[in-house]
Amino acid sequence: METSYRSKLGQLLNSRLHFDQVRHEQFQPGFSARSQIVPTCRFILFTGGSVRYQVEGEDVNCEAGSVLFVPPWIWREWEVVGDRPAELLWTVFSASEGIFQDFDHLILDRPTEFFLQRLGMERILALKQRQEKYDLLMEGEMKAVLARFFLNLPELVMEKKRASDRHPEVDYSVRWLQAHYYVPTALAELQEQLTLHPDYFRDLFRRQMHESPNRYLTTLRMRAARYFLKDSVMSIKEVAARCGYTDALYFSRAYRKFWNHSPSEERK
Repeated sequence: METSYRSKLGQLLNSRLHFDQVRHEQFQPGFSARSQIVPTCRFILFTGGSVRYQVEGEDVNCEAGSVLFVPPWIWREWEVVGDRPAELLWTVFSASEGIFQDFDHLILDRPTEFFLQRLGMERILALKQRQEKYDLLMEGEMKAVLARFFLNLPELVMEKKRASDRHPEVDYSVRWLQAHYYVPTALAELQEQLTLHPDYFRDLFRRQMHESPNRYLTTLRMRAARYFLKDSVMSIKEVAARCGYTDALYFSRAYRKFWNHSPSEERK
């Protein structure tokens, strides 16, 4: 069933929002953040400079006056372009599970009332810098900011417009792996759902995503593992199981190979 931005907004306004970060930062020319997968939402106002953002192979250029919403659990990278620093006012938050699960792409807008969005975000930043008793006020301000953002978007379905060089089974595979990265037999189970020959599928996936399905799944698992190691009290064995590894020793070796340090060193 097709779902509009506005109907999704109704679910969001009735859910609880939990804030991880609210920041106003400047990034120097050439700064970049590579191959990040985060389990939280990003809402970003670009107040200066220029940034090239990429999510799941989709490129957008963000300049002063742009507003960007990045849903959770998707692959992204970005870099500051040009010879001027980029200035970002942004928040990291999570909502009730499942609300954004059918967002597989970023949403960019350049609203005429950008200054209102900025005022709202600055109020949230000021509240965040005060005491925890202001959490409900922060949540109310953030919902107002999101409501203004989504209500001003065209009434479009959230299914991403496919470019002619994108294959629907690769797009489906990306979303499926994001949702089932923790399944030990994820790749085998995915292949059973596809109509493409395994070799042909791997070739299409590599051409579209610039890496193999196995590498993409490993990246999803390693990013999730790093998050769980930093922000939970789970044991390394529990983190391994949560990320699709049945052997904790094998997980530790894979983690070291990917991040150049062990899971236990991650927590130091």
